[in-house]
Amino acid sequence: MIRLKTLLHGAAMGITELVPGVSSSTIAMLMGIYEKLLAAISDLTTGNWKRGLSFLIPLGIGMVASVLLFVSIIRYLLGEHNQPMMFLFMGLVLGILPFLWRSAHAETNRPFRPIHFIIIAAAFILVATTSFFGESGQEVMTDLTIGSYVYLFISGWIASTALVLPGISGSLMFMILGVYYTAIAAVDDFNFPVIITIGLGVLVGLLITSRIVRYLLRAYTQATYSAMIGLVAGSLIVIFPGTFPTTFLYTLVCVMTFIFGLSTALTFGKAERSQ
Repeated sequence: MIRLKTLLHGAAMGITELVPGVSSSTIAMLMGIYEKLLAAISDLTTGNWKRGLSFLIPLGIGMVASVLLFVSIIRYLLGEHNQPMMFLFMGLVLGILPFLWRSAHAETNRPFRPIHFIIIAAAFILVATTSFFGESGQEVMTDLTIGSYVYLFISGWIASTALVLPGISGSLMFMILGVYYTAIAAVDDFNFPVIITIGLGVLVGLLITSRIVRYLLRAYTQATYSAMIGLVAGSLIVIFPGTFPTTFLYTLVCVMTFIFGLSTALTFGKAERSQ
């Protein structure tokens, strides 16, 4: 049952990785496995690598399976019904903020100081400004050279932050770096050289970044949670589709998807708090 649950967690994270602006680590927090994810990644470079793999393998299988199964569906929904999808994810992201706020106070039993609000504002601005770069990289890279593969590897490394830092979207980072459509096309076409190159970059990035974030959570807990709150809140600006629905029916659909996402996140957050 535990493995099946981990597979489902991975599937949910994999789906969000297909959506620019939505961070899979935010979803990991929503499902209550964020710290376990960091610990498992860290275990790979210690004597507990078997324990880490016992969690990461089913999680990874779930992520890969959901990407392969839903890549075409997500692309269709984002293309044909973008607004309801974006309002759904806005609801999910907004609903996790109270959980992060409570977690920060529960871990330290201290209120935020002015410096923490400054960190929240800085992190919010950092992520919100990425919305200005979301339309880059719309062409699929062809005639790849060694330099192209090096760039894809580095892009995977940078995008791996999405699995570690809530609020940072791997798909959005791919867009900013100009490789989003190349990565999506590679999955659609089973272009294994491109998939493996990006995947190796993601793996190397995870091994390094996860250790840094785990250390910060232990040594600077409240400041790190402050940054996470700002990052997640800033992603709301990135996810917002830019316009509101123009018809009553479509407005109703968007309101319903937003409420569904919000209530789902709040429910998961309360369940995680009670554990």
